[in-house]
Amino acid sequence: MRVRGLNGQRIWQRIWKTLGVASLAFGIAATSGCARRLELAPSEFERIEKREQAVEDLRVYVSRRLVVNYELEDDASTYEVDREIRTSREQQLLKVIIGKRTKGLVIDTDERNGAPLLWVTFSARCQDKDCAYGFVQTEDGVFRLTDVPEREGYKQPKAHYICPARPMEVGKLKSLAEKNDVYVWKNRRGKVATIDLIVKKRSDRRRQTDIIRDEGIR
Repeated sequence: MRVRGLNGQRIWQRIWKTLGVASLAFGIAATSGCARRLELAPSEFERIEKREQAVEDLRVYVSRRLVVNYELEDDASTYEVDREIRTSREQQLLKVIIGKRTKGLVIDTDERNGAPLLWVTFSARCQDKDCAYGFVQTEDGVFRLTDVPEREGYKQPKAHYICPARPMEVGKLKSLAEKNDVYVWKNRRGKVATIDLIVKKRSDRRRQTDIIRDEGIR
């Protein structure tokens, strides 16, 4: 049935306004905050640790993409002597990549030189500290990478962070007086990069709105 004339236009305007207000009210009621990537603070972890099964439910991440290279102990090097020495070497590497979106789980807690130490696994195959990554709390309260797991048959692992590829070494962050060493990369200008432990925190905000539409005075 088609509604004609001025009354018909008013009816359609009222319908569209009602639908628009209803859609807005629904959108406000369903609004929730986006998950933010934040450094895991000691106070936040202590609060989570006190809750039953909270640590098992918590997922952690790395602040930068981490690449760990493992080189075989037997690198199959050969030497030939014929007027000059020639060295032939076949290097076999194992590369482990942990992306910024790779979920990790805190499987154990420890202490090193008086600072909290968290053991984190990023693989379902790893369930103990021997294959986990260690993150120690530095003086500024941030948990930073300090231990990379070794692998049988391979040399000492070498850690890099990607953006682009930067080799990292174990050392002091800023001062020699710091309690623990962490994996760090520094350039000549004094820029410092570390692998920090990150959590995602979502703040849900729900608001219910009641709408009263005044009809006016006739």
